Amino acid sequence: MRKVRLVFLTVGIFLSLASIAQSVTPATLNATGGNYPFTYYTVEWSFGESMAIETMSASNIVVTNGILQPGTHNPATKDDNGSWGKDEIKVLPNPTPDVVEINFYSKQSGKVSISLYDPAGKYLGRREFDYYGTGRIEKWSLGRYPSGTYFLYIELKPTGNSVGKKGAFQVHKLR
Repeated sequence: MRKVRLVFLTVGIFLSLASIAQSVTPATLNATGGNYPFTYYTVEWSFGESMAIETMSASNIVVTNGILQPGTHNPATKDDNGSWGKDEIKVLPNPTPDVVEINFYSKQSGKVSISLYDPAGKYLGRREFDYYGTGRIEKWSLGRYPSGTYFLYIELKPTGNSVGKKGAFQVHKLR
């Protein structure tokens, strides 16, 4: 009798987890393991992860099977005013001795480009990626550059008819 109840309970938990997987909110569904949210991050762990990785995408969703994905759990509200809102991008740590992390919380999707400039305005590099409006963490190493103030120019060219976003962010590099 205990085995029957245990199996029924396991099936009930599985069915309730399956209903969560149908939500539109960006999330990772683990069969085992767990997560711990704090500040703007969520630490997640799982047991028995598959080593095969496959990513499928459509215009408004990305699904990756096999490995937990880095990201944010608290995207900002959608804002079409042409500039980045205070809750849409965080650049940290600032100041930094080496790696700066650019955290995207915007719900607006599109093509993002990040350009790095030195204190004299000299172009140092560029990164581009498709952003799906679900949160993303981009890391950039400044370790090879001397101490000083650097500038990240971040632009989002939207998909659809919405207004894009542009803005510059200071990063202070310390040795």
